[in-house]
Amino acid sequence: MRRKLIVLLTLFCFLIPGSVLLADDEKPTVAILRYGNLEPQAAAEFGVLDILYVYEFLTSDEREAARSRVDIEGENINIVFGDANSDLPTANLMVENALDSGADALFTISTPVTQIAVNTTLDQEQPTPVIFTYVYNPYESGIAQDSCLKPAHVTGSYAVPPYAEAFEVFQTQNPDMRRIGTIFSSNDASGVAGAEEIAAIGESLGIQVESAAVTSVSDLRAAAQGLFNRDVEALVLPIDHIIGAGLPIIVTAAIDNQIPTFMANSGGVYYGVTVSAGFYEFYAQGIRAGLMLVSLLQGELDPAGTRIDRFTSFSLGVNQDTADMIGVDIAEELLDSADIVVTDGAIHLSAKMILQTLEQYGAPEQMKQMMVAGFSGIEVDAFFAMMRSSQGSLPRELFDALLAGRRNPELLRADAEFLASLPCSGEMIAEQQAALDAASE
Repeated sequence: MRRKLIVLLTLFCFLIPGSVLLADDEKPTVAILRYGNLEPQAAAEFGVLDILYVYEFLTSDEREAARSRVDIEGENINIVFGDANSDLPTANLMVENALDSGADALFTISTPVTQIAVNTTLDQEQPTPVIFTYVYNPYESGIAQDSCLKPAHVTGSYAVPPYAEAFEVFQTQNPDMRRIGTIFSSNDASGVAGAEEIAAIGESLGIQVESAAVTSVSDLRAAAQGLFNRDVEALVLPIDHIIGAGLPIIVTAAIDNQIPTFMANSGGVYYGVTVSAGFYEFYAQGIRAGLMLVSLLQGELDPAGTRIDRFTSFSLGVNQDTADMIGVDIAEELLDSADIVVTDGAIHLSAKMILQTLEQYGAPEQMKQMMVAGFSGIEVDAFFAMMRSSQGSLPRELFDALLAGRRNPELLRADAEFLASLPCSGEMIAEQQAALDAASE
């Protein structure tokens, strides 16, 4: 009965006009709220700030200040920032404070913050819109039931970790492994779902999977050691907020025990993971959710009729330094195809990864070729250098030029096409509801 009520309410949303966020003479206030200061969350945040600049909600100076997480009272928008420092009670307080400050929309980064924002706003007479990013399992976590079956004030973009593809990479590195361990956060739906998928894939390949659940970063060292005591040959890690925050702890324990670590996020190699393979386009995902926010601020997007965006990608990272410390030879095939290689403490990116980042910024072809040629011969983490313009790693003028290029007609047309692909139809809602009902029988 409850499911049928949800679909009827969702269909009703299509019978009323899409809501405009504010009157024409008012300036919107957006709260950008993240769970912690991990690089992927920062990259997603920079994506939304850059797209607000491209669509002229932020000036160049405002965008630069916002990249340092300075609250903005701008010409066209107010922005307030929140960071929970990877603490759930703080995240609850952060969301409450944002709503008390009069935020007209919440832009949430991470599963825990999105869960809290959705649950908190459900009780409002007119729920504050919530647009999310850096979420992996919105359906398992209770944020929504399907892309069009969700609270009417909620939408966003979620990432799909390609665990099956990642396992192919891990087996290329170690084709003989028969017993692996995985650690996950029991209070993060992303970690629970990831650990379940790792176990299912392992079982299908004849690999025994030992699991350890944790509830805080302080549990990680003991959990890892417990798995090593069970003679696991490698750790295969899912993506969740505790694993992300505690990667250095896990990696240190694994090095002490001469065990390789694998992860379904290619950026894991930045923190010492031996081989990482999977999703890593957090900046691009921030742009996608940012476009939804821009359209909402323009009064064109109604969250009730906007499906949740599904986004995936694949890249490969290897950490030669970690491999050397545990006496493992990285497979030549992986070294040849890696997008990220860490060696002698330096991070090297493939031309493909550099081009991908430049394309997200809208760099013209000549600039892309020049920068690929310039970066390919030096030891530089180009991806995060691009992210950190406010820290002086690259000239600010370069970023302004890149984002000016992001306004070219072809990319603006692609933005419009992306937004045009998001509306839910009554048929889509009915199909998703029928599938949900059938699965529950």
